[in-house]
Formats: sequence, C-alpha cells, structure tokens
Amino acid sequence: MWITFRYQIVRYNTNANIGDIDMKKTLIAAAATALTVGAAQTASANEAVTLMEQFYEVADTRPFDLSALAGFYADGFVDHHPNPAIPADAPVGLLYQLLADGAPDSVHNIEMILPSGDDTAIVVWSYEGTNSNTLFGIPSQDPAAAFAIAGIEIWKAKDGKLTEFWHVEDIAGLMAQLAPK
Repeated sequence: MWITFRYQIVRYNTNANIGDIDMKKTLIAAAATALTVGAAQTASANEAVTLMEQFYEVADTRPFDLSALAGFYADGFVDHHPNPAIPADAPVGLLYQLLADGAPDSVHNIEMILPSGDDTAIVVWSYEGTNSNTLFGIPSQDPAAAFAIAGIEIWKAKDGKLTEFWHVEDIAGLMAQLAPK
C-alpha cells in the first residue's frame, strides 16, 4: 500500500518568544506518530475518521452554524490544548465561529485523515483565508490580509461524538501574516 503525503514547510521565527522550540518538537513528534500509525496499520475508516470528514464540512460551510458544529461534541468534551483567548465556559466550537466571522472565505484543506485504532483520527490540514473582519482581535486591513497556516490534530470519538482533542497549529505564523504591514 502506498500513501501519498502532501506537505508544507513552515518557517518559524527563531527570535519569537512564544515557545517555538516546543512547537517544533510537538510537530515533529505528531508527524512521526502519524507516519508510524499509517505504516503500522491498513488505512481503514473508523468512527473518528467518518466524524472528522463530516465535522470539517460543517466547520467550513458558510454561513457558519455553531449549533450544527456543537452537535459533534460529547458532553464533557476535553480540549487538551485550549485556546487561552476563549473562556472555559464558552460553547464548544466557538473557535470555528471566530474563524468564520474573521475570515468568511476561510477553508480547511484536509491533507489527510489517518485512523488510529478504533476510536481515533489524526487530521493534517492547511487553513487559508482572508482577514476581512476582525480575527483574534486583529482588525482587517485595506487590502485585507490573506493567510495560510498548517496544523495537525488528534481526535477521539465514542458513540458518534467527539470526546477528546489534541492539536498544534501555526498560530505564530498566522499572527505574523495578519500583523499590520
């Protein structure tokens, strides 16, 4: 079996004081895990893979429907790397609402979804759009700033709902692309 990987090299600002080294280590570890899992098992869909395909279709549909996306999450859903800008008591899926509001043309390009066991999916994506409204507190510019970042996620599912989430995305790259020029 051959698996084709599409990849993107992301250049990190080594002068940034935001934990780039930890992010590099995490990306390397996550990519190694994804490659090991992909090589060790036959690529067959599991519940999490099916949910992720449906999830990103809803996440990228405009107008965005937060209640439709929230329906994917189990009660007690755990984000192991929560965004500090989003209150802990905020509705699940609020991040995707903020993305849709700040960049209405934004879309996830799913590079691959790999099954891991019976209940886990590893998702590798790129995300691109145009900051035509305020995005993460950064107002749009004239002309609006286009952006593209990469990320990797691990999702666990049970009984048709998403239960846990680990993720790494190039937030430093996003902020650099959105910064006023």
